[in-house]
Amino acid sequence: MIVRATAYGQVNGTEIADGVYAWRGIPYARAPVGELRLRPPQPPQAWSGVRDAAEYGNRSLQPPAQFPEPGPPFDEDCLYLNVTAPAGAQARPVLFWVHGGGYESGSGTDQAGDGAAFAASHGLVVVTFNYRLGALGFLDVPGEDPTGALGLHDQIAALRWTHQNIAGFGGDPGQITVYGLSAGGKTVTNLLASPLTTGMIRRAASSSGGDHVKSQSQARDLATRFFRELGAAPQAIRQVGADDVLQAQQAIGVPPHSVWTWRPSIDGTALTGHPLRAIEAGAAAGIPLLAQTCSRECALYQLMAPDAAEQADRVLTGYFGGAVKDALLAAYAARHPELDEAALRVAIMTDERYVVRVGRLADAQSRHAPVWRSRYDGPYTGIADDPEFAPLEKLLYGAHGGDGTGIWQGGDGLARLLHDAWGAFATAGDPGWARYATDRREAMIFGLDGPRLAADPFASAREAWDGLDWQPGPWWRHEAVS
Repeated sequence: MIVRATAYGQVNGTEIADGVYAWRGIPYARAPVGELRLRPPQPPQAWSGVRDAAEYGNRSLQPPAQFPEPGPPFDEDCLYLNVTAPAGAQARPVLFWVHGGGYESGSGTDQAGDGAAFAASHGLVVVTFNYRLGALGFLDVPGEDPTGALGLHDQIAALRWTHQNIAGFGGDPGQITVYGLSAGGKTVTNLLASPLTTGMIRRAASSSGGDHVKSQSQARDLATRFFRELGAAPQAIRQVGADDVLQAQQAIGVPPHSVWTWRPSIDGTALTGHPLRAIEAGAAAGIPLLAQTCSRECALYQLMAPDAAEQADRVLTGYFGGAVKDALLAAYAARHPELDEAALRVAIMTDERYVVRVGRLADAQSRHAPVWRSRYDGPYTGIADDPEFAPLEKLLYGAHGGDGTGIWQGGDGLARLLHDAWGAFATAGDPGWARYATDRREAMIFGLDGPRLAADPFASAREAWDGLDWQPGPWWRHEAVS
């Protein structure tokens, strides 16, 4: 038996690789069902005896995947985490993973798998977990407080559990690195900004992050539409079936067109103000940050939904009006004469959704702590042997999420370099290249010819959007959703 103690009871794990142990399906909060639906997570109930921790817990309820992967059931009862550690670990650094999926899909094992690669290569203790998604995680229920960010509360509860219990698994609670990709990367920004995480984060890393929260009007409009589709009043939200909640969510939009619809609100508890403003003011002072984006982020969305590029003119006009929209298009056309009309708009989408927002995050945090930036230009890691995606590999160079599997699993070439950089950051606090600063803005480029340090590779995007402020929303139009 491989038994470890938590504050709520003992768990028995299993050896998943030579000298690597895992404990799976550990509840970090009570099941958020019945009267606990759409309410903040509550501490788990204690248990007696030794709980078997060989199997993963349920994944969050979510829309059916286009390419479904085998795994645990999808269920409203989903607040479970997993710990992986090298044998004999004592006070080892901890890597806490927040999965992506647009706040509407995914699970803790996405890209990270069982975490064994980092446990074996860098001696890290790895924590992965599931959190509430879509309406169950991010619906604003009129008259309730807090509301609109319950999935973020779940993420903070999992982090708190880790801080309080990880020593029993060989981890150092004073050396927790939070890392997320896509929605997980945006979550890292929220965790850095939240007053509820003070003292729990030692380092932070994000892939394709930035910030993406709902405004009050967006939250109100989305809730109005949701309850209309549900056919029930907000007071009845805990009496309807979970499948009815999911159906109402899908009536508003389904992936990929629903991406960026569900996201946290500034609820006054987990977030007390806009996350970037909080970080600018020093909310995460002293926490080193590693921030990476991909060179062609939104090529993935254009591939999944060929009408993605067509949305750019409407989205930009909605933000800024026609004159600024035309000026942005002209600026991108002048800088990228090699791109056709669709590719030009995909480049704008990449910068608006990710690159510029991450740049502003890096600038804000660099006032208070060391920051490193990087860009991934290489092949989409982890799909070479996937028959669904392998034929598309060249179309996905530098695309959104293309760095994730390489970071987690390592391998050859760029994948190994990514894995080692993240491992070095999580253990020693330095990925191995020059720090980012607003007077130099150096960044590491992970390209096909190998890594190279570049001076201000994001200059054109930053300059094109300089002086512009906007409230991001869904990229695709949904009736009654701002």
